[in-house]
Amino acid sequence: MFVTETGSGRPAVLLPSMLISGMSYGPIVEAMRRRARVIVIELPGSGRGGRLRAPWTLEQYARCVAEALQALQLEGVTLIGHSMSGAAALVAGALYPERLSGLVLVGSVGVGSPRSLLALVLGRMADMRIEPRFAVRAAPAFLYNLLVHTRSALRFVRLAAEAELSGYAARLRVRTLIAWGARDSTVPLGSALALKRLIPDATLVVSSKGSHDWIVERPAEFADAVASFMDGGG
Repeated sequence: MFVTETGSGRPAVLLPSMLISGMSYGPIVEAMRRRARVIVIELPGSGRGGRLRAPWTLEQYARCVAEALQALQLEGVTLIGHSMSGAAALVAGALYPERLSGLVLVGSVGVGSPRSLLALVLGRMADMRIEPRFAVRAAPAFLYNLLVHTRSALRFVRLAAEAELSGYAARLRVRTLIAWGARDSTVPLGSALALKRLIPDATLVVSSKGSHDWIVERPAEFADAVASFMDGGG
């Protein structure tokens, strides 16, 4: 793994999407560091994480997250997963809830009707048109993953289109915030509503102007939502 840390206060662990890197999340890290201790963990097979001989399953990633929290001596953590890493965070929350005080799922893949690779690509194209700054920031990281973590990156793309994690979502007993962009075309709002039905007592917040990557495009709004959640608000 590749770990960076900034800020002080209660711990919030951010898992960057495994199709890009932690450097793509600079705006939200800066917005959150004033209110929390922000730990960014780039997982193996992505970004600045180590290379893997073979792609991992989501269950292996969930175990890796749990072991990382233990190794870093982190307890009472708010775990934040975005897009592809949201799937890993969801499975980690279902299987290893003991070190978590909260779970934040942001445009997470894995719940909803099965989607084709074509639908996924078309959704990403639609989102990129309304989030050009993020697209420019994330493109080098995506290309890096394709070149350096080729097999893992291709596996992530397929998982993003095909993963079905409803069973894990129904098992969640960790306090959960579902944070979505109303204009998300990659993982449309219907997936957030499906998660809300599956996860007991989950809180849903929707950014009316946000798209799939509103965590980076609208950092102040997202940081406010997470801060309210960490303070116990709905």
